[in-house]
Amino acid sequence: MPLADDAYTRLRNLILSGELAPNSAITENAIVDRLAIGKTPVREAMRRLVLEGLLDVVPRLGYTVVGMSRKDVDDLFHLRVVTEVAAALAAMEHLDGAAIARLDELSQVGYEPDDPESLGRYALINAEFHDIIGRASGNRRLADLIERLMLESRRFVQVANLSAEHGREMAVQHQAIVDAFRSGDKDALAEAVRLHVTDSWTLVLDSLLAQSTTG
Repeated sequence: MPLADDAYTRLRNLILSGELAPNSAITENAIVDRLAIGKTPVREAMRRLVLEGLLDVVPRLGYTVVGMSRKDVDDLFHLRVVTEVAAALAAMEHLDGAAIARLDELSQVGYEPDDPESLGRYALINAEFHDIIGRASGNRRLADLIERLMLESRRFVQVANLSAEHGREMAVQHQAIVDAFRSGDKDALAEAVRLHVTDSWTLVLDSLLAQSTTG
C-alpha cells in the first residue's frame, strides 16, 4: 500500500475507533511520530480527512478531530435508515441460502461491554452483516455508501453506553432481519431493518444527551 494510503487508513481508524477523541487537538508531528511514517504521506492523509469531514484545520496550531453534534448523529442515522431499508428490499431478490446462513451465523454473535477485544470483534461482525446485505442489493454505489456509513457509525457508537442487554437486543434484531429474509416478507424486513438502525440512533442520542448534561 502506498505510504499516503497507509497513513490515511491508519489515521482514519484512530479517529473512527475513538482512540483520537472528538474535539481533541492533534499535530502533524505527533501523527508522524505515532504512525512512524514520513511527513509527506501524513500531510496528504490529513488533507483527505479534512475533506471527509473528520478533521478540522486550526490555523497555526494544527488540527482537531471533528466533534459530534446531534445534527451529525441525526443526519447519519437518517441516511442509514433510508439506504439500508432500500438495500435490504433489493437484496431479498438476490440472497441465496448460503448468504442467509451466514447472516444467521453472524446474528448469533454478541459482545461483552467491558471487553475491548470483544467489542472490536463485534464491530467487524456487525459490519460484515450489513455489508452482505448491501452487496446483495446489486447496487454497487448503494453498497459502497452503506459501507462508508457503517464506518462513520463506529465513531458515534464509541460514545454510546453499551450494555450486555443492548448486545442481546442487537442479536434479536439481527435475527428478525434474517427471519424476514427467509419468509420473504418485505414489510417485516423493512420494519426489522428500520427498528435495528433507529435503536442504535436512539442509544447514541441518549448517550450524547447524558454527557452534555453531566458535562
